[in-house]
Amino acid sequence: MSQALELSEHDRSQTGFRHFLDLLRTELADVTHEVVTEIKQSIPEYDRPELSAYDQILRLGTEILLPGFLDRVTDPDAPTVQRDETCRALGHFEAVEGRTLDHLQAAARIAFHVAWRRTVVLAEREQIPTAVVSTTVDAMLVYLEEAVAQARVGYQQATGHADVRRREERRRLLHLILQQPAVVPEAIEDLAKSTCWWPLPAEATLVAVHPEAPSTRSALDADVLADFDGAEPCLLVPGPLTEARHAMLRAALSDASCVLGLTLPLERATHSLRWARRVLALAEEGVIRDGSLIPCRDHLMTMWLLSDPALVEELTRHHLDPLRDVSEGQRRRLVETLAEAVTTRSTAVDIGERLKVHPQTVRYRLRQLEGYLGNSLEDADARFSLDATLRAASLHRRRRLGRRGTPGA
Repeated sequence: MSQALELSEHDRSQTGFRHFLDLLRTELADVTHEVVTEIKQSIPEYDRPELSAYDQILRLGTEILLPGFLDRVTDPDAPTVQRDETCRALGHFEAVEGRTLDHLQAAARIAFHVAWRRTVVLAEREQIPTAVVSTTVDAMLVYLEEAVAQARVGYQQATGHADVRRREERRRLLHLILQQPAVVPEAIEDLAKSTCWWPLPAEATLVAVHPEAPSTRSALDADVLADFDGAEPCLLVPGPLTEARHAMLRAALSDASCVLGLTLPLERATHSLRWARRVLALAEEGVIRDGSLIPCRDHLMTMWLLSDPALVEELTRHHLDPLRDVSEGQRRRLVETLAEAVTTRSTAVDIGERLKVHPQTVRYRLRQLEGYLGNSLEDADARFSLDATLRAASLHRRRRLGRRGTPGA
């Protein structure tokens, strides 16, 4: 008997709930109008002329979502495809307009408060039980959360696609700036303005990055052009490298083998990258110390001295030809002493300390060198040429040793 009574009460409760939903459905037209009006009054971004794209999107969304709520509460198993697609479209629209979801979420809260006020007024007028009203309001909150979640999905999808598209457009712009032979400046300017929304800087700093180096793309400033997907990754940083730019690059390339190129006019950016890549190769070869954020400007002379290996060999042969008949061991010691004397211009005592030999031995070797080389050590031009040649030869030896130490070399 009690079980039958409970079923009867449950049935009556369900009947009352459905009756209340039918009453709410009769209010839909007025509620829709009130929601649209209040949203426009409260959110200036949505207050657009009637029949404009904004106005139509706002009305269409409201006209779909409000009835959708009643359908969902009436039949919890009812499909939500239309609601979900509408909410994702609204989120997508906000992303395309360049806004966050704040305005859309504020509009959803306004819609809820308008619907809640109408629900309370209707319940008091029709003497609807409190339990039924409470159930309806709870269902509104759940529906609101689900709708906002779908809007967030649409927003994230749109921003994700926009980020990928913008990244590809910026990558194309970077390649255009670096293209050789150079394209006309107008082509770069048109692409920068029309597609990439990238203000052309007067100067730029290029960064060469090792292909296998780890990087954090999200740490880069928004105006940095990047290509991490190519065979030779690189970055273009507008302007000189300030302390803030250095901090940004450390965050993005903390453990990466990379070289900071020279800051040059934008039309010469390709030279900055070419030299940075050259220094990066020297680091890989062991000629200079590898590391992160290697300044290219610190290795310009090294790069120049190693620019033509065949010429360095010829210069070495020319300058040291008088030593051709000397034994290999003696020749090595003499050249070692000669390099210290020419490149450092130090005293015999200082040279001896660096070579770990007695100063008298240094003086003896220098007298021998004077005998072999004659007056060339006193001629400024000859001395400069010999200095550069010996430095380049030393760097070449270091490069060969680095290559022999590389697995597979």
